[in-house]
Amino acid sequence: MPASAILQLALAILPLVQTGVLDFIKWLNSLKTAVEQTGEWTDEQEAAFRAALFAKTGDLAYGPDPS
Repeated sequence: MPASAILQLALAILPLVQTGVLDFIKWLNSLKTAVEQTGEWTDEQEAAFRAALFAKTGDLAYGPDPS
């Protein structure tokens, strides 16, 4: 299975991830880097990637604890 297909599947799963979110995002970034190097990554995929990350990390549950 091409890395781009794995990455798209992983982005679909991202909203369901409850633990290890930051590690999952690091893994997604490593896949994205590989796909970018092969030239398979499109501008539309980049926009979807950024939107998925923002939707997950923009959730206050994943922000720092208030002091």
